Amino acid sequence: MAMPSKKTTYSIQVVVILAIFFFVLFNLVFKLIIDLRSESLKKKAEQIEKDRIKQEFIAHIDDRYAQLLKLYAAKEYEKVIEIIKVFNKYEKSDYKNLPEIKKEIRLFYLKKKLDFIPKIHLDDYMKLSKDIDIVEDDSTEVFIRTPRYGQYFYTSDFPILLEGVALSIAGDFSDGIVWTSNIDGVLGKGGKIEVRLSIGEHQITATGTNGVTTGTMKTRIYIEKDPDFLKKYIKK
Repeated sequence: MAMPSKKTTYSIQVVVILAIFFFVLFNLVFKLIIDLRSESLKKKAEQIEKDRIKQEFIAHIDDRYAQLLKLYAAKEYEKVIEIIKVFNKYEKSDYKNLPEIKKEIRLFYLKKKLDFIPKIHLDDYMKLSKDIDIVEDDSTEVFIRTPRYGQYFYTSDFPILLEGVALSIAGDFSDGIVWTSNIDGVLGKGGKIEVRLSIGEHQITATGTNGVTTGTMKTRIYIEKDPDFLKKYIKK
């Protein structure tokens, strides 16, 4: 009986190795297809459940909004924020008066935690904005530090310091604040400027922008002539 040649033996070994390789490869591909199908079915089931919850929320959206208003009126803002997040999640962030409510709550927390602005710094503002976390936004908040609302000045007090801050999540934009007066028009630009104003009642407006959104704040001050009894005390 003739013995198989070395060439024949080698060919058989190659065939066996290839058979094993393709068998293993087939099993891996088959397992991968099963896993992908299972994952796809799982994601589909999760999406169906998410859609069901969303539709249920939308079907009862007026009830949730009424609940939100009730909590808002009671100043239970932490609970209001949780409901607002649900509105945001289901793309109803602009429902009825919700944008205004969000803005009021955001400002409430800023005023409360900062003792209303005179000490505000960018780091504090950034932290507070993240803590409040009602909705991620790019709004610009402008605050006037000085002068105070209703403050009176005599012409001998000139120059008057106007100081403000313009902050957003993107950073500090105070250097770009534009100051205007309803009497004298544009007064200048910057976080701090010194001005000489006409006699009268001035509404001072500070306007700042982060390049995307704009914020403003107004204050009212009064400029009067120096009274006669003060003239002898004023240095020329």
